[in-house]
Amino acid sequence: MINLTQSFFNNFRKYCPEQKVLVAVSTGVDSMALLDLLSTLPISVRPDIEVAYVNHKLRPESQEETRFIKNFCKEHRIKLHCSEWKVETHPNTGIEAAARSFRYKFFADVMKKTGIKILLTAHHADDQAETFLMKLIRGGNIEQLQGIRATRKFADGYLVRLLLSYSKDEIREYAAKRRLTYFEDVTNNSNDYLRNRIRHLIVPKLKNENPKFLEHVQSYERQLSILMRAAEEKIDNYLVEMHVGEDTFSVDTWLSLSKSWRTLVLKKLLENYSKKLNEDNVNQIEQFLGNSKKPQGFIEVGMNKFLVKKYDLFYFDNKYQIKDEIKGNYRLKLDRWTFLNENEEVGVFLNKKPALLATDQVFYFSDPQLLPLTIRHRNQGDRIHTKVGTQKLKKILIDDKIPQDIREKIWVITTEENLVLWVPNVRKSDLSESPGNDKMQYMIIFRNKI
Repeated sequence: MINLTQSFFNNFRKYCPEQKVLVAVSTGVDSMALLDLLSTLPISVRPDIEVAYVNHKLRPESQEETRFIKNFCKEHRIKLHCSEWKVETHPNTGIEAAARSFRYKFFADVMKKTGIKILLTAHHADDQAETFLMKLIRGGNIEQLQGIRATRKFADGYLVRLLLSYSKDEIREYAAKRRLTYFEDVTNNSNDYLRNRIRHLIVPKLKNENPKFLEHVQSYERQLSILMRAAEEKIDNYLVEMHVGEDTFSVDTWLSLSKSWRTLVLKKLLENYSKKLNEDNVNQIEQFLGNSKKPQGFIEVGMNKFLVKKYDLFYFDNKYQIKDEIKGNYRLKLDRWTFLNENEEVGVFLNKKPALLATDQVFYFSDPQLLPLTIRHRNQGDRIHTKVGTQKLKKILIDDKIPQDIREKIWVITTEENLVLWVPNVRKSDLSESPGNDKMQYMIIFRNKI
């Protein structure tokens, strides 16, 4: 017990710089031991304690437990925040997950109301091992094997677990020596739940095989966390190198990475668009990006989300935009290039960014009401306003002796109301301005790489 109290003191100084903490209490042995350990801290570091308790209304004993924690907090002059999970709101399935969600939302609400920045919970080493084994059994990404962390961001502060290095047996021994009053949750004795089966049937056997089983799980967790943090830093650097515009990335830069880093970088990128992609999905997307025989195309990566590849670039867009692109219609986004084909790209930028190439064509305008813009191929009946009046685009192309096959490939830039602003290589509308140095101006850049 002396070693436990001393190491708890060290943990507290390491993770809890704040002078006020909120303790999540269930009246079980773990949380009551946590409360008692806090009370044993030297007065110089002992924090102001407030308690958060939820009556889940799942067992008849919960009423007695509620009375107990109210009396306990009153006797010890601890401020208590109490909530009830009404029976009529209990779901028919997924009761454990729903209870946890209710509980942690309540904790977050209390922290916001009180301004407390640290929430303490009583998770211990056995909880860590059980969580590790549950995730191993259910499968998934290796990063999910990172179990319960000693500290993580929560609400507007941090969730801290000061008992993670202690086993359940050590906590029970501490409670017995301190003669603590606590309640046993009878549902913990049932093997109806996976966690309970792991707790009763698997963990004891593993402890018998090796008494240091819990220590080894903790060691693996720490090593995995270090490796994952190092990988995250490297992945973030690679993503910066690949990034060429808003949500747009270089295929060639991605392909220059080793096979292992390509997979890890792609998985990190895809996390923003879908949490349900499995290894087969990721492999399929890798093959799609690496297929030089298919320089353009798209592949679904999430609900209404697609990864679009255009030669050396790929980006993410929604299904409606993709349908327009199949027709040759592109909505232009401010300060972002839109890649039309292997040789042509167009972008709308504010205040003379980026730097122009000698071969760039530019259309300047200052009226923001013209946005958003679209680039598409020619439509029957298109007309353009020029300084000499309104003209049919078809007649302009004929007068300029532009061959029929070229006419079908020209691009037309319009407003949302289908007002033609510019036909690159052909005509500008009368809304075209000269570049000015003393006013806010937009510029449409049409770039041909040939």
